[in-house]
Amino acid sequence: MKRRLLLLVAFLVTALMAVSCSAKDDYNNDIAPDTPDPTVAHKGPKAIYMGDSITWQWGIAPRQIDKSKIVIPMDPLPSWMKIVGDKVEVTWHPGFFTSNGYVDKGVSGQTTTQMLERYQKDVLDQDPFCVVIMGGTNDLAQGYTKDQIMANLKSMAEQAAAKNMKVVLCSVTPCNMAYSKLTPREKGTHIVALNKMIKAYATEKGFTYCDYYPALVAQDGYSLKEEYCLYDQLHPNPDAYTVMEEIIQKILK
Repeated sequence: MKRRLLLLVAFLVTALMAVSCSAKDDYNNDIAPDTPDPTVAHKGPKAIYMGDSITWQWGIAPRQIDKSKIVIPMDPLPSWMKIVGDKVEVTWHPGFFTSNGYVDKGVSGQTTTQMLERYQKDVLDQDPFCVVIMGGTNDLAQGYTKDQIMANLKSMAEQAAAKNMKVVLCSVTPCNMAYSKLTPREKGTHIVALNKMIKAYATEKGFTYCDYYPALVAQDGYSLKEEYCLYDQLHPNPDAYTVMEEIIQKILK
């Protein structure tokens, strides 16, 4: 009787092992997980734009600039300009952010090091679905190396990716050579090299690269197109931001 019981137990164990092995062999490793709903996966905005003055200016309220500083023709007057005495009031694109569920976290004059210092508060703690990062032009002007800039951009990108956020790394926009020479360090040619490094890194890591540069650059390959300048030949005017919005929206949507 005892022997029969042992044989029965042995048979059941063998049968269970066979079923277990069969189940393992039949497991389909190609089944992809369900795509998470962004509204469930993240509690914050659809996208946060992290950057310096070029990002900051994009979403600000109308502001006035001295006529003497305007470098584009004002005849005819662009639709986004209004003469107010000896100044010109320029209307930017804050509606681009509010209407799409985006947040503008650009701060004028900041380097990527300063962006990184506020990154936890301004981006990670807000828990967005996506972060759009653009920076480096102020670093180049102040003489920081491209490797230092890349280290900061990499840190921001990888911290976001670790929290399951989508990452979009943007090219630095063109800067006219004449303006570039007025800064502590000339940066026109360095922007081209930096953009190549950003693109290579994004490709390596599987992040998205948003390339504004070809649409904004003049024939010399370095300068901002004249029609996209406004007052300092560095910051894009509202027409340029319209072009940039078309480029980034194709990515985000």
